[in-house]
Formats: sequence, structure tokens, C-alpha cells
Amino acid sequence: MKKKVLMSLVLLAIIGTSAVFAQAPTMDKLKMSTLSAINGYRAAPLNKDISGTVVFPATYEGLPVAIDSFIGYNKITSLVIPAGVKWYSGGFYNCTALTSVTFEGSDFTGTKGEKISGTVFDGDLCAKYNDGGAGTYTREAGGKTWTKVGGFSLSGTWTRADGMKITITDNGANIVITGDKPNNGGKLNDTYTKK
Repeated sequence: MKKKVLMSLVLLAIIGTSAVFAQAPTMDKLKMSTLSAINGYRAAPLNKDISGTVVFPATYEGLPVAIDSFIGYNKITSLVIPAGVKWYSGGFYNCTALTSVTFEGSDFTGTKGEKISGTVFDGDLCAKYNDGGAGTYTREAGGKTWTKVGGFSLSGTWTRADGMKITITDNGANIVITGDKPNNGGKLNDTYTKK
């Protein structure tokens, strides 16, 4: 019974996350042109008056998409970058009104597979994304410090200085810690409930 309830909760979380990320591309703000580097298309700004939210398409005419330069577009306030979309040129440096960027996947890299670097976005967003992956990151307009919405997760495998390893699973409601207890050779399997 507990397994069925847990699986239902996981499924609801996945469906809920998908619903948050499902937004229609704003094609009226983009100029699409062929890009041989990826055998697909590049998305460039349609004109200097682009404002508000820009949602990039995951694909265009069935082919992959890469983002061209949007440097200095000071009226764009938020971006949605679908999984699989690549960065091609320039990026979003000096977009001072930009306060929210949603990465729908953990695979936003350059067209040659390189990690995004500090010249793609103002501030520390590239480093935060390279460490934190998919999600929505926000900042104050013109600010340099980005924060991932939903905050910090403890999930992962952690190693103590003496070599003891534990695995932490944080599902939002509970934190489960498993591993080997030090000194007595027993197993650690604790659950903590957030209150």
C-alpha cells in the first residue's frame, strides 16, 4: 500500500512539473533561420522592441533549435528554454530587465556541447545552472545574483571526512537518509518529516 501511495505521489509530482513548464512558444517574437552547425534552426530576435516573456520552441519544423544573440535586449523580462535547445551565439548578456529564466532541461549547452559560461547571462546564472540544472532562476532587475526557485535540495550521495557515505533523498515532505552507521557496522535508515 505504501509503495502505491509513494508511486502516486511521484507521478503527481512529475505531472505537476510538466504542467508548470508547458508553455506555447512566442513565435511572434522570434526570427527563425537555418543553421547548418546543428542541421536545424537558430532563433534570433525579430526586432529591438521584443518585451516581456520569450518562450523558445523545443524544435522548429521538426528540427533542433539553437538560440542566437539577444545581447542588450532591455525589455525582455523572462525566458523559457526547453530541454534540448542549444545556445549558438552571444546569449543574453546586458538584458537588464531579465528577472526570470526557466530551463526545462539540464542539457542547455552550446552547439558544440560546451557548458554555458559567464558571458551568456549577466551575473552568476551560468554557474548556478551548471550546478543546479533544470528549474526557474530569478534575480532582481539588473542584479548579478540568481537564485533557483524552490531552493536547495539535499538529495544526493554525501561523503564524510572519515569516508562514511550516506544517500539523502529529499522529496519535499520527507528526507530519507540511508547509509552505513559509523563504528558499529549497522545500517542507517532514518526518515525525517518537514514541519
